Amino acid sequence: RKAKSNRQTAAKRQRQRHDDAGTSMMQRGQSSIRISGSRSLKFLVVAVVTYAISIQFESAFRTLETPQSHYEVEFAPPGARRWESQREEYKKLIESSEEDGNLSNNLRGDSLSLHDGSEDAPIPDAPTRKQDAPTQKQKQKQNSPSRRLPRSIAVEFVNGILSAMPQNENDQSTDFEEDSMPEDGPKIEPNWYEPNAADFIDVYDDVCEPMYDWQLKSYPNCNKFHELDLQHMRMINTGGSRIAFEMRHQLNGKEAKFVYKTVKYHKEITMKLAEEQRKDSLVMERTSSSEFIPDIHGYCSLGVMMDFMPDGNMHDYIKGARLAGGSTLPPVDRLKLSIHIATSVADLHTIDGTPMPSIFHDDICCHQYLFQDGIFKLNDFNYAGPIYINKETNEQCTRTGFGMSMWKARSFEELQKALKPRDFRPVKPDVIDVWMMGNLIYYMLTDLYTFEKPKNLSWQDSGKELLAGRRSPYPKHIKNSNDPSHIAVKKALDMCWTQDWKERPSARSVSDYLIGQLKEITQEDNPDFRVVLPERDSNQRSTESDYDKYND
Repeated sequence: RKAKSNRQTAAKRQRQRHDDAGTSMMQRGQSSIRISGSRSLKFLVVAVVTYAISIQFESAFRTLETPQSHYEVEFAPPGARRWESQREEYKKLIESSEEDGNLSNNLRGDSLSLHDGSEDAPIPDAPTRKQDAPTQKQKQKQNSPSRRLPRSIAVEFVNGILSAMPQNENDQSTDFEEDSMPEDGPKIEPNWYEPNAADFIDVYDDVCEPMYDWQLKSYPNCNKFHELDLQHMRMINTGGSRIAFEMRHQLNGKEAKFVYKTVKYHKEITMKLAEEQRKDSLVMERTSSSEFIPDIHGYCSLGVMMDFMPDGNMHDYIKGARLAGGSTLPPVDRLKLSIHIATSVADLHTIDGTPMPSIFHDDICCHQYLFQDGIFKLNDFNYAGPIYINKETNEQCTRTGFGMSMWKARSFEELQKALKPRDFRPVKPDVIDVWMMGNLIYYMLTDLYTFEKPKNLSWQDSGKELLAGRRSPYPKHIKNSNDPSHIAVKKALDMCWTQDWKERPSARSVSDYLIGQLKEITQEDNPDFRVVLPERDSNQRSTESDYDKYND
């Protein structure tokens, strides 16, 4: 019995080993299956990627082999496609008429119908006799390379006759038989359109009207834009709604640079955006005599061409000064920078030497001043607005709103309306510009932003300080300074930051005061307003600015 028991135990152990071996083989098999499945998935991914790449190469080669005529037909504007269709159909009818020996009835003054659902359009100069059809020699001439390729000509007056002067000296000039606008033809008159600039101004009472006719007009010169090569431009900067490019153009045999500003391409074009461009161009055109506002060189619809100013803006100067631990400009140069600010706003307000302000900027900040030839010049007038006059009293009309977002550097009146609306009263538009230009004069004097020290305040807290009659404090070296330039600038700040807007001096008054003080300090009747700014570190990046931190 013991031997039998031993045999049974040995057999049981042997079966257990067989079972363990089978289980191990099954596990190895499952692992193999998993490995095989993973490899198959990888091979599948590689195959898909390879196929996609081959499709891209095939498409690229097919594009390179596609004839130019394909693009002319496929991607031409609808008008060009319609003209191409007419020309091809006309050509077929001419060929068929030559083969038949007579002309089809379709050519006897009738029009050809396009089969794309558009309106019928007549074929120009359809022949009515067989001899009018082009001869073989004429066909060869029409198909010659000189006929297929565009030719460059210069259109100019020669001896009082408008002529086309080919650039190839071997060709002959051609005189136009008729003017493009015959004397008895229709003339473009103002009644062809109805001005709508007034539709965008809804903040004045019914008793208010434009102070001058030019406030709602525009002065485009679109022909100059049509002569420009807009394909070679370099993007300079972008703003909230617009983008600026550097443009190069040959002028009197020399290359000149300009700035081309237009609406961002992803923006939906609206009448409001068109109106903003009109205002920007209008102000620069009307202030062309000011040396503190850039010159304009062209305007058409959404595009404005102005001076090229590669030396940056006022924010760039402030950023560089703050990163360097403070500006090295002497006090008299800081006085000159204050004159730039005050005089530019004054020239804007009193266009054509008007007795009272007729335009206000509404967005005075350091980003709107560009540096050129030693002077900061005010620009970006797309948010500007005309100042209306009361028909009954002949005084400036007041406003209750200005359509701008609230932040620390806005005017006292806007902060008052946001924090204590019950105390707010309608205000004359130009006085808010005077308050905001005071903010910039403070930047130039102290290298600080308003209410930055001893503790940085939000726009709400800084607004409460202003409403309580307190102002942004001066650093000790400015507060205790006896330098006449420092004293003059601090006096100008008191003028700009007058609490009651009815008592606040005009921008021209502030400008005249500062210029008078500069004459006394320099003992010159015609002092130089230009300033040489400290050289900026070329390694500074735009992301290093702390402007947003201190101007919420």
